Amino acid sequence: MHIASQSPTELVVKASTVWISAICGASALASTSFSVVENKPNGLFGAAFFLFVAIAFARRTVFTFDAMQRIVRWNGYKPFKTISGSIPFDEVSDITVDASVGGHNVPTYRLSLQTARGATPMASVYSGSNDGYASLRRTILTFMKPGQQEPRSDPHAASGVIPVDLDSSIRSLLQQGRKIDAIALLRTRERIGLTEAVQRIDAVNARIEAESPIQLR
Repeated sequence: MHIASQSPTELVVKASTVWISAICGASALASTSFSVVENKPNGLFGAAFFLFVAIAFARRTVFTFDAMQRIVRWNGYKPFKTISGSIPFDEVSDITVDASVGGHNVPTYRLSLQTARGATPMASVYSGSNDGYASLRRTILTFMKPGQQEPRSDPHAASGVIPVDLDSSIRSLLQQGRKIDAIALLRTRERIGLTEAVQRIDAVNARIEAESPIQLR
């Protein structure tokens, strides 16, 4: 995810994995050609795999923040589906850095617009580093609400229990019921032991439960 263009009246943010699709598509074509020329039908299985990956990674989203009309519009596509919509700036309460922990406990991220109606992810897949997304988040919030203090999802975040730039990601994982992933993310970022990580995550989870009438499981 990156800023594609920015002016005083418009900010365009794009997220795309089409380049992966292009590479896999070219590999599928090359594998098919090789199988036909060399008369090796087994090579078609490899071509089919590359084609499948090319389709799976055909994802793209474009979010356009219009400062004149004070509205964010988006459009995009993913396999067999197109997406689009819009939200007035005033309905966006915050932008969170969502996290996902994959293989080898390596966290990846994406941004989501938060409103009273729920979250709107700004990308179909997770990628990149927390620092990069935290910086992008601040840029978008400053563009949407210049001169205003950046909203903070947790009034206790400055206490040092959870770093400010990591707090929204931890909360996102806990709200999805992914406590183990939240602990793994905190340990990876802070290089702390399991016991300390569990204590910190439990503290955040307790605050979330206290703030919401619906208890998390």
